[in-house]
Amino acid sequence: MKRVGHADLRLCSGPVPHYRQIVELGGALIEYMVDEIGTAETLRKFSDPIWFEAMASAMGFEWQFSGATTVTLRAISEAIRGKEESLGLWVVGGKGSDARTVDKIPEELAEPDVTTTKVDSALVQDGYSIYFHSILYDERKRWVVVNQGMNVEDRLARRYHWSWEEGRYLNDAESIAGRKEKIVMDLQTKNSEEARKTILDIVRDEPPKKIVYTILSLRRRPGQMTLADFGNGGSVKVEYMPFAFRIPKRISEEALQVAKNAENFLELIRTPGIGPSTVRGLAFVASLVYGAPVSWKDPVKYTYAFGTKAGKPWMVEREEMVKAASFLRQAVEEAKVGDKTKKGALQRLSRIVA
Repeated sequence: MKRVGHADLRLCSGPVPHYRQIVELGGALIEYMVDEIGTAETLRKFSDPIWFEAMASAMGFEWQFSGATTVTLRAISEAIRGKEESLGLWVVGGKGSDARTVDKIPEELAEPDVTTTKVDSALVQDGYSIYFHSILYDERKRWVVVNQGMNVEDRLARRYHWSWEEGRYLNDAESIAGRKEKIVMDLQTKNSEEARKTILDIVRDEPPKKIVYTILSLRRRPGQMTLADFGNGGSVKVEYMPFAFRIPKRISEEALQVAKNAENFLELIRTPGIGPSTVRGLAFVASLVYGAPVSWKDPVKYTYAFGTKAGKPWMVEREEMVKAASFLRQAVEEAKVGDKTKKGALQRLSRIVA
């Protein structure tokens, strides 16, 4: 299934003084929506991250804080508890133990429920650890998944929306807008397809003990030299991988043994015990040992092109905006007189970026 949206939010903590009012308003809002537009259209609304922000704001929550996700969905779940059958709509999930939903939903929804979360946590490793998971569904088993990850270091949260309508999980299925991260291990993208095939072959063909040894051996051994050791007085600059993307210290042999029977890559990552660390270790082996390319590009497609007035993530680059405007105007004028070189270059650039 396609991930249909994403939002970046600031982490927040503490009580919500008007929580009871949020519950009351949220319940009334959902009942009205179901009565007026039906469950399918209601679910579509929840799959839209911009609509979701607007709804959270209407219910009295700051749109840019992580609680807009966790508090809003918890309040709605609480508000319709006991009314699900009459409404034909269910909201399941939350934080901590509540995030485990697979034993609380219809069997037909177990596969998208697990797979969407595994893609967000294990295949797109962007520094955000999933800590909130919720699934909304109706009587016809139409569903929407909302996941939220936490980046403790930057004190940011990133929310991901999935819809039953979109049809796939892999090969650049998502159209994400947000802050572009410098390093993201993206195994769901088309550019990592060879790596996925290699990982599947490794798990199927190699003994689990050998796989674990190979992954762990990629860590620095005692006495092993690094680039910095060859610099004059340590003059060689070495960029260190963020902690979240380093080679793992532990891998489950038991999980790898079970995963040998996986029919495809998605079934492999759904195997209990195959989490972000194991997937990351397998990706390193596929890349470093077997030469299968892994994408390290953030799948975010729409982001800040010239900065913002608030300076987050950077201050507005006014000169660059003027240069871009001048280039576009010149391209249009030259195209009018028969020289379409620049317009052609822009079209080729758009295909590369897309």
